Amino acid sequence: MLAFNWYTFSELTVEQLYAALVLRSETFVVEQHCPYLDPDGNDVFARHVLGMEHNALVAYLRLFPPTDIEQYVVFGRVVTARSARTKGFGKQLIQALLTYCDTHFPGIRIQCSAQYYLKKFYEGFGFEAYGDVYEEDGIPHVAMCRE
Repeated sequence: MLAFNWYTFSELTVEQLYAALVLRSETFVVEQHCPYLDPDGNDVFARHVLGMEHNALVAYLRLFPPTDIEQYVVFGRVVTARSARTKGFGKQLIQALLTYCDTHFPGIRIQCSAQYYLKKFYEGFGFEAYGDVYEEDGIPHVAMCRE
């Protein structure tokens, strides 16, 4: 079982932020061969959940709370460390997300842009795909939401 803790950007320590950026880059830039600038300027507006095992970051995602303009939650940058895959940490991470949303944003729609191969994974948590499959950084994605 992982320990999950939520942070605003200003609450993250330098070490936590660095670990998150390293994990995201290892997976999304290096492993998936997508040369893009991961620190996109949006981290300051997000809430970040860090899944820790033995003082090491092994699971992460960021969440954008609803705003006056966008009346829904958006999450992304969902990642587990390569060394920690097949341990069920991805499921624990999404459950931590849903628990957080139920507590802080009850009844609010949750949306994400999911890599298409993970569609069934997210459906297992009540998400539904909508719209057409589209390419993002050369990887097929699908928009998903949970009411």
